[in-house]
Parts: sequence; structure tokens; C-alpha cells
Amino acid sequence: MKRYFIELSYDGTGFGGFQIQSNTVTIQGALEDALAIIYRQPIELTGASRTDAGVHALQNFFHFDTDVLIEPKHLYNLNSILPNSVVVHAIYKVPNDAHARFDAVQRTYIYRIHKVKSPFLEGRSWLYPYPTSTKVLQEAAAALLLYTDFESFSKKSTSVNTFECHVSNAFWVEEEQNLSFHIDANRFLRGMIRGLVGTMLQVGRGQLTMEQWHEIIRSKDAQRVDFSTPAHGLYLSGIKYPDYFQKII
Repeated sequence: MKRYFIELSYDGTGFGGFQIQSNTVTIQGALEDALAIIYRQPIELTGASRTDAGVHALQNFFHFDTDVLIEPKHLYNLNSILPNSVVVHAIYKVPNDAHARFDAVQRTYIYRIHKVKSPFLEGRSWLYPYPTSTKVLQEAAAALLLYTDFESFSKKSTSVNTFECHVSNAFWVEEEQNLSFHIDANRFLRGMIRGLVGTMLQVGRGQLTMEQWHEIIRSKDAQRVDFSTPAHGLYLSGIKYPDYFQKII
């Protein structure tokens, strides 16, 4: 058996999440169905990073094992079968012990916000028409690099063994009437980015002081965090791996 990574993007609207579930349509389920049609046998996928219902991805990965010959024409065939909201970019041959989830060395997320109502951003960005200080938001984002324990920003319905995350970059970008939060880390906790964004916006609006922001991070108390930020503004924008990829198609 040979192992392959498959690179894809998707609009999470209309999907019940990334990982396969028995009672809803998922990204994994749609891709496994398409692969089964192409290769005429079931192919089980292992995902790199799970995204919640409604969350989008500019880049995500699965890995799978097969003895079937992977041909260039299969890329076109897969994309013909998949819904228009999902696209496969490439399939890579990797070492047999490579793992889409555990070998990732960095993940990058972006959260998009627009300040003025727009029908073209609906479902792709969060309408947040309140005045905020970008300078204060930048200060709040920079503070994240001082910490490694993010238990405050983890939803309690999780089975992780550690709340340690090493954030290597975090910043806000303001473009006319749009805001976006960018963050790089080795891993993220369930609900972490939406909790960070929602609570930082309270700091940016003056509802919380910078001292309170630090207290919330150190408190390990998720009840002090605003997790109400909607999923549709969140994008998994990239995953980095060691340099072992051999592009097949």
C-alpha cells in the first residue's frame, strides 16, 4: 500500500463539518464518495485539521492508503463529481509513515469581518458594524505570543490531553471597511479562534481593558470568553509540513 496526501479547498456553507458523521453531509463524506466512484473501492481518509460546520478552508489535507494507480486524469474526474463548493488541487505521494494531522508543523487561520453590509460577503465574512480600535486589537493579538496555555479558549466538550499551543504569529489587518485576524500556531483547540476573536473585539470596543484581557488568558476559565463569533467568518488558510511531498497530479 502507498500513502498519498490530497490537498483541497472548500466553502463550508451547507456542510455539517469536516469529519465524517452519520447524520449530516460533511467534507470527508463528499470526498470519500467521489473517490469510491473513481477507484471503485472504498477509500478511508484521515484529516489534517477538523473544521466545524460552516467554517471554510483555503487549504486542508487528507491522507489515504491505496494500491490503485493514481493518474493525472483523476484530478479532473474527482472535481467533476464533487460539489462546486469543494475542489481538489493536487494529490501527493508521501512516505508511508507520513500523517496528515500529526506531521503538520504549522496551521494558519484567518477570521474575516466586514463593517458595512454587503450581499457579496454574506456567509463568507461576519458583519460587525461596531467601532473598534485597530491599535488596541493589535496589542491584544501581540499578547498571545506571551502565552502557551489557552485553556480559557477551549470549549469544554473536548477530549484533548493538553491546552498547550505555540502561537508564532498573530495580527489584525484593516482594509477600508474590512478587518481580518490572522494567526499561526502549531495546533489549535476546539473553538479557540472564534473565542479569541470574539473576546478581542470586546477589548477593541473598550468593553474590556488590556489588563482584563491578560487576566482572561491566564484564568483558564472559558466562561469569561465570548464564543458567539459565527463560523462563516473563519478560514483555515494553510498547513505546513516537512518537505517530503512528491506531487503526483
